Amino acid sequence: MENNIYHLPNPFNPEVRRRLESLLMEKYVHTPKNGELWCLLEDLMFQVSPHNIKPKVMGCLITGDPHSGKTTAVRQFKKAYLENVPEARENDVFLFQIPSRARLKGVMTKMGRQLNIPDISPNTRHGYPTYILVEKVAAKLWKNGVKLVIIDEFQKLFELPGENRIEILSGFNDLVNESHIPIILVGIAGVNRILDVGKYHNDESNLRGTFCSRFMEFKLDAWNDPNNPQFIAFIKMVLDDCGFTTSHRISFYSHEGTRKWLLEITEGLTGKIIHLLKWATRFIIRNNLPEKITKDILEQGLKYIQVNGW
Repeated sequence: MENNIYHLPNPFNPEVRRRLESLLMEKYVHTPKNGELWCLLEDLMFQVSPHNIKPKVMGCLITGDPHSGKTTAVRQFKKAYLENVPEARENDVFLFQIPSRARLKGVMTKMGRQLNIPDISPNTRHGYPTYILVEKVAAKLWKNGVKLVIIDEFQKLFELPGENRIEILSGFNDLVNESHIPIILVGIAGVNRILDVGKYHNDESNLRGTFCSRFMEFKLDAWNDPNNPQFIAFIKMVLDDCGFTTSHRISFYSHEGTRKWLLEITEGLTGKIIHLLKWATRFIIRNNLPEKITKDILEQGLKYIQVNGW
């Protein structure tokens, strides 16, 4: 690509600025797989009510490779729920991220702070015992009317010794039993190995059985077929969000070789595909190029991202 084709536009041009600002916003493309996940989350969310306490509340373990869109999918679920359910409240869905290298007490303390539970008991300088913290967090979640708890970064339990993982897994189990509120765990592919606790605990079969039966696994798989109609529709929606005209969208996503190459360089991961196409769009706008994504531009974007990170 020759340098003389670049004609940088005025960066303060209102239309250019508007388009660039739009591209900086998080883009969410609702795929059929995400639709399946949302239906599952809705079912789990409404399995319990004050008038219908189930003996065993079910949850879910959502897994997928980094950049597969797990966190975005659950956050957008909450956003869509608040926008579309008339009686929805902000408190209905509680989003929480596991802190690094924290034991159960640290995890529950952070959850408690997010729920405005004080760290220190009036009667002791050492704070609440862990089992009391679990009970207090469960009681506050129920009092606040929380219908669904979403716990992200579940793979951070890999950072901990086996005994500490056992403690946290047992704590989550107790939290569900105490609150009767479903928990959704979100982590990278392979995180279900955390439940292989046999070499760390004498009574591992009961804990593993409890977790495997309570937290069904839902996998957000990468795209792998360039001719999958759902993948083609996904690319079309991303290009729609990037603001391309109909003819330029069609010339890109209708070419099988281009789709196959895009899958290969992004490993079929939703987040990487969106990131690369957005980079290409910004590049086109900033350099005042014809509004057509080409392989040359994508290759430049790939080199840039490989240096600076996805």
